[in-house]
Amino acid sequence: MNIEQLKHMVEIDKTGSLKEAADNLHITLPALSQSIKNLEKELNIMIFHRSRRGSIPTEEGHRLIEKANSALLKIQEFMDEAEAYTNTMNGEIKIATYPGPMEILVHLITEIKREYPNIKASVYENSTEYIIDKVLDGEVDVGFITYTEKEEKKYRNLVFKKLLDGHMVAAVNKKSPLAKQTLITEEMLLNQPIVLYNDRYIQEFMKGFSSLPFDILFTTNNVDTIRNTLENNTAINIGFDYAFKTDAGLSRSDQYVVVNFAPPHYKTYSFGYFYNASNGLSRIIREFLKRIHRTIVNNEL
Repeated sequence: MNIEQLKHMVEIDKTGSLKEAADNLHITLPALSQSIKNLEKELNIMIFHRSRRGSIPTEEGHRLIEKANSALLKIQEFMDEAEAYTNTMNGEIKIATYPGPMEILVHLITEIKREYPNIKASVYENSTEYIIDKVLDGEVDVGFITYTEKEEKKYRNLVFKKLLDGHMVAAVNKKSPLAKQTLITEEMLLNQPIVLYNDRYIQEFMKGFSSLPFDILFTTNNVDTIRNTLENNTAINIGFDYAFKTDAGLSRSDQYVVVNFAPPHYKTYSFGYFYNASNGLSRIIREFLKRIHRTIVNNEL
């Protein structure tokens, strides 16, 4: 049993609905359901009666929920008193990300460190699979990735929070004939040298085309290399539209434009962060994520 499970019990009792409780707790419905099942198995009692009309505490569950409420109040009192002894925040920010939003994340960490010099910070950059593994293993608190509903369904214990909706685009030099196009079709990519960022979603997107002989010049994890090929009109780039908004190396150049793909190749993705529902979020991480929302979502990059 852990503190998060006590919070889960109380929230389900308050809302009478697993789905509403999951939304309020910012975790997935399967993760919440599994949390309660694990607790019931550990205690060897049924805490809630479940039906289509909602979740109602059993007699034993009602008593335990009262105890859980009292325990959570005492824990909050403990935390409030501990924080009252200092005017600063402590702790560590451990995040992993793909390269796109790196400059934004580093800027915000630097900003927080100025205000709260006692905190520590670690930032890792790698592939989506690496980031997911790091969060699952508890080595980092939060991961920033591009994802789809497939990841949300596959990783039940992870909580995904979307920051931006996005889709694939073709980035082309302003001098390229493609820069005048409203939409890019599959046939337009013929005989065009293409450079790709080494990402599984981009690779899967390219597989969605037919077996036309595309000229893939190279793939790379170096954003500066991609920018140089675009500025020199050496190749076109296919990637996520928000990479050209959040990545400093790409967003500051005015030598190229991005063009949407024509249906059926207009594919949407989500950019956001995720964390392990079992571990919760520390106070400093919550503050960091609040600033992420303010910077990316509210400013509509």
